[in-house]
Amino acid sequence: GRGWSNWNIGWAEIVGPFWLNSGFWGKLEPMSVAETRTKMSQVVNLLFEDLRSLRAGRASSELVGDLPVASYGQTLPLKQLAGISVNDSGQITVALWDRDQIPAAEAAIKDSQLGFSVSSDGSTLRRSLPPLTSERRQELAKLVSQKGEATRVALRQIRSEAHARFGSQKTAGELRQDDFIRQTKELNELIDEHNQQVKKLVESKEQ
Repeated sequence: GRGWSNWNIGWAEIVGPFWLNSGFWGKLEPMSVAETRTKMSQVVNLLFEDLRSLRAGRASSELVGDLPVASYGQTLPLKQLAGISVNDSGQITVALWDRDQIPAAEAAIKDSQLGFSVSSDGSTLRRSLPPLTSERRQELAKLVSQKGEATRVALRQIRSEAHARFGSQKTAGELRQDDFIRQTKELNELIDEHNQQVKKLVESKEQ
């Protein structure tokens, strides 16, 4: 897997697998203020799901539950292929229901950015978290910040797409000037609202 200290990563890795699998990109053309709100909320929700998979200071089944695993020609979240729990030693245990899926599940964990060491007894995978050092905390905070900025970029793109459409409607005589001004104000309020949500998500994960 990619090392924690390698930050030469591309946009796709910053926005994460949730965004790429959601079919979201290519659909940034809202038709109304209401649809713009929906699109922005989708973006923030995707950030929430993405950040949830990043480890904090303790083991949790949520850290690995949504990792994508190649399974018989399709990609499924790990939680659909195994029972996941945390034992008394603080290890995450993953009991695969199909032993043939163990190599794919192990590969998914090793390819993640979670820094796990993985052991297998033939039917169950056990994952231990390395100590969360000061350096790792800084690296995690940097990744969280990058994901937050990627979300803000997406929000700005949604606003721009909506504003451009409203402008085209005004030019075509389909939208009155006062309605255009009102909708522009509403767009600005929407992006401010969702940027505040992004800020809170990022700050809560950096703590």
